[in-house]
Amino acid sequence: MKKKDNLPLNLREKNNSKISFIASVVVLVLLCLVFNQMDYNMIRKPAAEAKKAAEAQKKKEEDAQTAAPTVTTATVMAVGDNLVQPSLLQSGQYESGLWNYEHVFANMKSQIQAVDIAMINQETPFTSDHDLVSGTAPYATPTEIGDALVSAGFDVVSSATAFMDDNGYDFLSQTFDFWKNSHPEVTVLGIHETQEDADAIKTVEVNGIKIAFLNYTFPSSGNENTEKEYMIDIFDSQKVADAVQKAKAAADCVIFSANWGKTEEPMPTEYEKQWANFLMKNGVDVVIGTNPNVLQPFGYLTDDEGHNMLIYYSLGNFVSGQETLKQLLGGMANFTIQKTVTGDETSVKITDASITPLVMHYSYDTGDYSPYLLSDYTEDLASRHSVREIIGDEFSLENLQTKYDEIMSMNVTPSTQSDLLDVKFDSDGNMTDASGNYVEDTRSITSGQYYASLPSGQTGNNSDEGGYEYGNDSEE
Repeated sequence: MKKKDNLPLNLREKNNSKISFIASVVVLVLLCLVFNQMDYNMIRKPAAEAKKAAEAQKKKEEDAQTAAPTVTTATVMAVGDNLVQPSLLQSGQYESGLWNYEHVFANMKSQIQAVDIAMINQETPFTSDHDLVSGTAPYATPTEIGDALVSAGFDVVSSATAFMDDNGYDFLSQTFDFWKNSHPEVTVLGIHETQEDADAIKTVEVNGIKIAFLNYTFPSSGNENTEKEYMIDIFDSQKVADAVQKAKAAADCVIFSANWGKTEEPMPTEYEKQWANFLMKNGVDVVIGTNPNVLQPFGYLTDDEGHNMLIYYSLGNFVSGQETLKQLLGGMANFTIQKTVTGDETSVKITDASITPLVMHYSYDTGDYSPYLLSDYTEDLASRHSVREIIGDEFSLENLQTKYDEIMSMNVTPSTQSDLLDVKFDSDGNMTDASGNYVEDTRSITSGQYYASLPSGQTGNNSDEGGYEYGNDSEE
């Protein structure tokens, strides 16, 4: 018998157990390796790949979102002069002692409230004293008219006008008090109670678009408020240039309300055209003109750097009691401010610019005083307009439309001059220089002269001149 066969039984069992244990450990390790590999291939690797793919997709989506432009818009509507005259004043006075003028704006309320910003030019100062109310110069308009404007939906009111300037401090003070105490939510332009307010840029933010508003009127030789020059914003080339640059720094878009032009003249004057060119070169985005009491053309002005400025030279009267066909024909401006943000780049452009003809209706018999869309106006209403007592059948739907088409077809030759920017005006509308000497206007033409210069049978054209484009985009 061999020696190892003589090992004690318990020692053999121990060796066998050790071998079995080692074999079990080896098998277990092998199984762990197999299961680990299976777990990696079937679970962990796919999960890691899925996570990596998800992260890549998320980054791709974030990059795409960052690169994709974000576009926001704000819609703006503007109308011309709110000039409240005697007969209209009477229409809002009731036997009960109540004064209310909401009926004046009722026909236009849906258009006013359909936009993000609605603008109007308030020609005259307000008074809370009914004994001082006047519908002729010196004008003093009851504050109930202001209440009606706000009720209709107007939220930006330009006020730098010759009538504001002419009436002196007392009525301006009442106007400040009215807006401050009764309607602080309204953005009032062009007049200021304090120097601090005059130095501030008025802005409104809509849908993430910040809009700055400026409002200036032409300077008169006899300024009633020279002791407080900050109270009314008056055209001065350096002051306007500084204000525009300040506004551009504070906002995405600059809208400039300009009280300028010759009364009852549909063709813009050389003064208007010089200021228009000046404003365009300084970077204003939109100009809304008032004061002539009649419509003037609108369109775009473009400089060599590609900056476009939308300009409505005059929107005419919105509300008045005036007595000629062209004074009763007004316009409603509409446009959209479009802001595009792509990464760190922001751009703003003005789109969808149009003008819609309006007609101011009044009837002494029925007490109806209200502007209408010309498209909503009827022959029956026209036949009952009290102006027919003065101008007869000249006032008709056909003649209103014809006059509108004539005005909008005029091609306005731009001006690149600057010699009239800082002139003043006397009470007769004559221009004077800083020394008080009369400045002759040799470059302005009237609409009558313009029509006379056209070939027979032609009333105007829409051609482009000098990089300036004028269009007739009326809605009828």
